[in-house]
Amino acid sequence: PSHDTALSGTIGVQAFAATKPVILKQVIVTAPTSAATVVVRDGNASGAVVMTLIQAVGGTLPLPLEDGKRFDKGMHVKVTGPGALCYLEFC
Repeated sequence: PSHDTALSGTIGVQAFAATKPVILKQVIVTAPTSAATVVVRDGNASGAVVMTLIQAVGGTLPLPLEDGKRFDKGMHVKVTGPGALCYLEFC
């Protein structure tokens, strides 16, 4: 099954722990009031950066990952930007 997680504001969270592998299928970044930056790391807050997404004010950036990106060590996501939102779809 597919799961969605929404993160907003300036926040760094462990999106999921390393209890089982997860496949990231899509990331959507929206920046209604200021530019947004999203940093996705493998594992925890000090893990390797897997992707960095930047969205200008007033836009939405959908990033579908056709084959998905597998995370075995967990996933940490940091969203920066007042009012910014990041939606993660994974299975």
